[in-house]
Amino acid sequence: MQNIQHERQSWLKLGALLSFLFLYGILNIFGQGGDVKLNYDNPSVVGFMYVAQVIGVVLLFIVPSVLFSIFWTDSKIHYIGITKKPHPSTLLIAGFAMLMAMPTINWLSDLNQHMQLPQAFNEMETWMKKSESKAAELTEVFTKGTSISKLILNLFVMALMAALSEEIFFRGILQKVLIECTRNKNVAIWMGAALFSAFHMQFYGFIPRMLMGAYLGYLFLWSGSLWPGMVAHFLNNGIAVLLIWLSNRGLISVNADKIGIESNQFIYVITSVIFVTVSLFVIYSIENKKQNSISTS
Repeated sequence: MQNIQHERQSWLKLGALLSFLFLYGILNIFGQGGDVKLNYDNPSVVGFMYVAQVIGVVLLFIVPSVLFSIFWTDSKIHYIGITKKPHPSTLLIAGFAMLMAMPTINWLSDLNQHMQLPQAFNEMETWMKKSESKAAELTEVFTKGTSISKLILNLFVMALMAALSEEIFFRGILQKVLIECTRNKNVAIWMGAALFSAFHMQFYGFIPRMLMGAYLGYLFLWSGSLWPGMVAHFLNNGIAVLLIWLSNRGLISVNADKIGIESNQFIYVITSVIFVTVSLFVIYSIENKKQNSISTS
């Protein structure tokens, strides 16, 4: 009887989380339908957008996730894995592997962007392109500038806050609830990764973002800690911010988004795939050995 009650609670939790994501998606779609034009040359407007971005992720993802864990789980705040320390090697390997994944991410993004839907889905494809264009426009607005303060601000808003909020919600809460409901860790990780990618409403980057979500999901599964995923997620976003800033200052001429895409650079993609795959096996071995040592002590 207790197991049945627990199973019902798990499905109720999942229903609440999926309803939240569905509502977020609907509001996002309607929000994009407006023709309101903002003056991005006005520093006050851009400043307001930064504040809104931070408040938005705190109120929409961090606070609800923390309250969810405290009032709807037995483990309380420990449920989301924020209090568990990972093996130091896991942090280092996870972060470095995410940096090495750049050629693969770029190659998959380029492949994804050449996707064409059947003619029957022309309206959907038009909407997808419009959504992609608005996201790119917002990114361009945020990443303009060459000052140190702008770099720090972007690292905080676009890298740190994004990594913190998304890892807490998608890995710390959603993935664990999916595991409870499906009772299959691999299925839960890939379902969570697909939802993570769809949440960004950038469908021409769906495939690489889903694979990234799966990578972060396995980091959380094996370590039980949110920190490896947050470090990897932060570095993925942060390096992109840093490279754009360096390009704005004229310090580099290489377009990071093009690494691995050129025909003579496919070796970078192969090397990247091998490195990330090996890193996953190493992390699994490290965390498995750590768990075995704890259980036998």
